[in-house]
Amino acid sequence: MTTIFKSKVIYLSICALLISCIFISSDFSSAQTFPAEISHQNKVVILTFGDTHKSQFTKAKLILDKYKFKGTFFVTCLWVGSSTSRLNWQDVLALHKDGQDIESKTMTHRRMTHLSPSDLNYEITGSKKCLAIHGVNATVFATTHGDETDNSTIINEISKYYDLAVNGFGALMFLHCNGYIKYSSQTDCRTYFDNGTLTFANRYSIREWSHNNVDRANAYNDSKIFDIFVDEVNSQQKYNTLNGPVLAVPIIGYHSIDTNRTRDSTDVNLFAQEMKYLHDNGFKLLTLRDLAYDKQNHVLYIRSYS
Repeated sequence: MTTIFKSKVIYLSICALLISCIFISSDFSSAQTFPAEISHQNKVVILTFGDTHKSQFTKAKLILDKYKFKGTFFVTCLWVGSSTSRLNWQDVLALHKDGQDIESKTMTHRRMTHLSPSDLNYEITGSKKCLAIHGVNATVFATTHGDETDNSTIINEISKYYDLAVNGFGALMFLHCNGYIKYSSQTDCRTYFDNGTLTFANRYSIREWSHNNVDRANAYNDSKIFDIFVDEVNSQQKYNTLNGPVLAVPIIGYHSIDTNRTRDSTDVNLFAQEMKYLHDNGFKLLTLRDLAYDKQNHVLYIRSYS
């Protein structure tokens, strides 16, 4: 059995196990182009780092710096400096000064679906104010568990204070939100259908690919995981044409970059191998701040980059 075929089988097995895995219809059409869209190369990736792990500064940043890559770091404010395993404010501000994208992931990381209205407001607005006090203007929010996509109360509260939110899982984020045929009939990124029900994907339910889910499902076997990662980042090429509009983006979600093999771990050497692959194969690294929402056409698009 070839390595490529093995990786396909592994990936399909993971999809069968994970309820968060999103299946992409082969009928997905990328025909429509909106005026707000700008032509780019057809290989782009967004990296996110959640939960304020110290290793993001001591391990991941060193590897990102080697290739001049930038990622989006989601900060849980009251976790900052709470232990030696968490980022402190000096780390966060060093990342910010270096041009990394610093965004908000609540005050305390409580499960958002269990909160009272006042506590929910505290988690969402408090973290924005907390970052602002430290000189960071957060415009993107990340929900704590990725299962808040069907909760209009949470999404409405996020929408008052942020432009975008990462909320939910998927193999790719379709910038027109029209590639989730198995789950939704939507044709754009409006937050609500005309009947008032939430859409499956929208600017407050941006989907990311959970690296940790793949790490655990493959028992931290770096060789297998690397093959799956390569398939994932290249899956966009079915939808993005060279020098045409980018219509699908893999958003790769990491937490801790270490050698501990815990629930939040991605191996340091594997992360280095993945970043080298992206660099050597001409991928453009973006951050979530590079995404914007076209209110006239109700789609996401990538801002111009050099």
